[in-house]
Amino acid sequence: MSHHQRVNRSDDPISRVKCVVNNCTYWNSGNKCMAQAIEIQPPAAADTEETDCATFLPREFS
Repeated sequence: MSHHQRVNRSDDPISRVKCVVNNCTYWNSGNKCMAQAIEIQPPAAADTEETDCATFLPREFS
């Protein structure tokens, strides 16, 4: 999965995941993530600033 590959949108939110990025294709009201899967990168990140949600897709590109 990368920024160029698209994950399908699910009918059910991913439980236990809170997402406040409301300009993402997979965001839904209540800060729910509707992606079928989430990929967080990179391996061996040392802190949160080094992490990236590879699943993120800006709503305008959906």
